[in-house]
Amino acid sequence: MSSPRIGIGLDCSVIPVRHGGLCMVQTTDFFYLNLDDPYMMGKIVCANVLSDLYAMGVTECDNVLMLLAVSTKMTEKERDVVIPLIMRGFKNSALEAGTSVTGGQSVVNPWSTIGGVAITICQQNDFIVPDNAIVGDVLVLTKALGTQVAVNVHQWLNQSERWNRIKLVVSEEDVR
Repeated sequence: MSSPRIGIGLDCSVIPVRHGGLCMVQTTDFFYLNLDDPYMMGKIVCANVLSDLYAMGVTECDNVLMLLAVSTKMTEKERDVVIPLIMRGFKNSALEAGTSVTGGQSVVNPWSTIGGVAITICQQNDFIVPDNAIVGDVLVLTKALGTQVAVNVHQWLNQSERWNRIKLVVSEEDVR
């Protein structure tokens, strides 16, 4: 039996477990809050965490943990409204994917962030590592190229130092 590939593949880590032929595939990802809809933000972040597994051909996730940093700049009332909506969106996205959120960590931080850890145990041949593509292979894009750039530029609208560096090449209307 050939040994499994060990290490980093895309945004995932692949680690053989003690029990023959099985591997643990896991990923961690997080984002700053950048939507006006906290429920949707939670859903999107969970889907993005899971997408790291999907990018390796892993279609089932055994466990998800939520990582949440609550901003010190939020009032108690804002926290009481926003945080449960984020958590509900994250949890519902996990349920839609056939997994569940079983724990995680919450902290208070100057910036609000949300993220997660997705973990699955699978056979050595249940995942794909992106190191053996050949000419003629099909590349499947799951989102438009430049999506993260567009998200970042939208955030820069409220950061004058960054916006001033790019406003000569893109209009505010185009960004919005």
